[in-house]
Amino acid sequence: MNSKALRQVGAALVALAGAAHAQSAGGFSAGPGLAPAQPREVPPATDPAAPCGAPAASGGATAPCPAPPSGSGGAAPANAAPASDAAAQDPGDPGARGTFRTDIHSYKPSPTFTQVREFSTTRLWVLDPGQYTVEQWWNGSFGAPRAAPGATNTGDQFFQTEIEIGVRKHVQLDLYFNYQFNQDSNTGNYRVSPGGHTGVAAEVRYAIGDSWGQIWGNPTLYFEVVSQYYNSPRAEARLLLGGNIFSPKLLGALNLAFERNLFRDASSGVDYEIKADYGVNYELVPDVLRAGFEGILGFDSHGILGHQDGGVAIGGQDVYPVAEIGPSLVLMEPSRRFKVLATLLFGLARYDAPYQPTVILSSSF
Repeated sequence: MNSKALRQVGAALVALAGAAHAQSAGGFSAGPGLAPAQPREVPPATDPAAPCGAPAASGGATAPCPAPPSGSGGAAPANAAPASDAAAQDPGDPGARGTFRTDIHSYKPSPTFTQVREFSTTRLWVLDPGQYTVEQWWNGSFGAPRAAPGATNTGDQFFQTEIEIGVRKHVQLDLYFNYQFNQDSNTGNYRVSPGGHTGVAAEVRYAIGDSWGQIWGNPTLYFEVVSQYYNSPRAEARLLLGGNIFSPKLLGALNLAFERNLFRDASSGVDYEIKADYGVNYELVPDVLRAGFEGILGFDSHGILGHQDGGVAIGGQDVYPVAEIGPSLVLMEPSRRFKVLATLLFGLARYDAPYQPTVILSSSF
């Protein structure tokens, strides 16, 4: 064999040795100087539970095969991604192309029916963060109580504008603007009620549980302070309880409340209320119509002065039974953004007004 042929055979042997060395570097490289391929995340179209190389259950790409250990000398699987593509998907690479989405919720959303008012007398739960409700109330109080059958001009008209705000997880803030009128005993004309709740008010609710249904009864703490045009400011504390009863369609609520004037004043003394407000309603037409009943049981001073000294109340701690009950109706459009709530309570105790209708228009967003 001449020298030229020997040189050709030698060059071929050197080329073969170089190629074999390149293939054995980690078992992944396609040629000299290329870094080993990196394992990559399984894209959403593949089924991570599928066997190596098998089609995904969803009909997407085939399941990837795990890489052989470094230095094994094994060849890359047939469906392995090219080294350059794998490197681009490396999670450690700041420039990697993201193929996954992460949804983060800081709270578990509450059921829709808890985000709009269901009862006129009884509160329930809190608004979720970022939720808002605006309500316009009208309440009437008509007729003479049985304790004063000859009373005249006893009609009261109460208007309230309320803004409810879901501030953060657990916390709701409500702002009220109140106007209460009654009939002047001499003229019969309506005037700002001297013993009424005309003024502004602020209310805070705090849900004890992290989410609706976590704790039986969904207990919520309620605190309210009310300014009054003629009288002492007033404070109220409640424990709100409620939830579904036997069926998702049947909703019940109970409030245990204590309320009083902060200071004694001449027009109403120290006016106390110690009550349990309750309500139950049933969904007749999904997301459109609910019907039920509401009521109040407890004791109320009714603004009736106690013993007086020179026209100034020195007592006023007298309280009288309260027993009210009546039907309620909730009408809403399917998204629950707009709602009408109507209630008619009948006063059964001696100092209760015989007829007490309430209408609430509300919008949530």
